[in-house]
Amino acid sequence: MFSTREAPQSPRLRHWASRLLLLFACASVVATSRNSFEDIVSEPHTSAPLTLTTEAPNLTRSITVKVTASEPPSKKAQVELTVQVKARWTPADPSRTALPWMRVSLSKASPDPAVPTQPVVLKTGEDVVARTVVILDETCEMGASCKWATNLTVQVQPDATPGTVELEWKASARAKVIGLSDTPRGMGITVSEP
Repeated sequence: MFSTREAPQSPRLRHWASRLLLLFACASVVATSRNSFEDIVSEPHTSAPLTLTTEAPNLTRSITVKVTASEPPSKKAQVELTVQVKARWTPADPSRTALPWMRVSLSKASPDPAVPTQPVVLKTGEDVVARTVVILDETCEMGASCKWATNLTVQVQPDATPGTVELEWKASARAKVIGLSDTPRGMGITVSEP
């Protein structure tokens, strides 16, 4: 007959398991503390008011992110770009109550395709916010500046009841230089439309 009791663990095994766990914890602290300086954050860039209709449901805008440093290191820079799109739905016929969805996405500065956010349902006469974030490729070796170009795409449900979407978007970016423990002197970041 077989016993269902588990064999008691040896104190030696627990001792080595706890040492191994401590070693992994220390390694993760070192791995995540390589860039201990604060990210450099841009001033927000706000678009002019824009309008989409269900007849012309797609909009694409170019966005440029630029990182500069007065004393540039010979390291690669990494940028995270965040865009918030604020939208308000107005149906052509106010008696129609069906509400369309809206989706936003940012393309990467790489061959990888853009990953759209989950659609948000628009509301009649109320602001709805959709947010998308992308980390741009680390392929820019810091010189006097690094520049990334990306596209913001806004899509409204194309087969929705007729109406318009009034929107504006706001973009901000944060940057860091990979492999440095201090922020490079005079480092700055801007977000703009070309």
